[in-house]
Amino acid sequence: MCYWIGTKKVRKAMEQRSKNQYPSEFNQQVNEAIVAMKDEFMEYYVAIGKGKPQITALVKENGKLQFHNMQWTLPYSYYDKKTSKVVTRELLNSTCERVFYQHKDIIFNHRCLIPIDGYFEYYHFRKETYPYFIQPKNGDLFYAGGIWNKKVDEQTGEISESFSIITTPPNPLVEKIHNNPDAPNGSRMLLLIKEDEALNYLNENLTIEEVKQFFKPYDEKEMTAHSVLRFQRKENSQFLNSSKVQEYFEYPELVA
Repeated sequence: MCYWIGTKKVRKAMEQRSKNQYPSEFNQQVNEAIVAMKDEFMEYYVAIGKGKPQITALVKENGKLQFHNMQWTLPYSYYDKKTSKVVTRELLNSTCERVFYQHKDIIFNHRCLIPIDGYFEYYHFRKETYPYFIQPKNGDLFYAGGIWNKKVDEQTGEISESFSIITTPPNPLVEKIHNNPDAPNGSRMLLLIKEDEALNYLNENLTIEEVKQFFKPYDEKEMTAHSVLRFQRKENSQFLNSSKVQEYFEYPELVA
């Protein structure tokens, strides 16, 4: 679940907002980060998580907001008592209930925000699945809350960065859509941070309880959702790089 996001309009939307007559402190800092960014901004109508794409995320380093292109997946290692071996899993998403255990070394000083147009979720109906696009009601942006880390290759010295998006229990709207009976963690939704709370989410000095205050469902009144074409099917692959994947697509069986 929550393995598909859109980032196509993110950079343009953030640039426009920073040009407002009275931009917020957050938007001012975002604009400075955009100007300072040397890499290409990664834009997708739909980024498929299982392909481990490079996504542009917002982090705080050296006291400033910065945009980093990171791979969407974060390794998590643990000791398996049954096999007496260390097992490593790659997590696209991390549940808020386990993040302090799974990512205890980075949850406090390596939180990040992933600006997105919206994200995709699958609705199950009569043994069929239908993708839905969930987006801000005002046509603005979502800021997905995540954690990130960097790794240095001991042989080459090359630095690589990766992230995982945190998930929370769903609000009523998302709960209706993400109704997969086989979902291992039940119905979930991405952790979405309000813009006026974004700088605080990236604050490196928060306590456990202060971080946990963010782990709540986003207000359903501030989002909307609609069905879209089945972009993961072979016959629709030509639409992956077009706006059609985010546009409303009608399924007669769902409107009947």
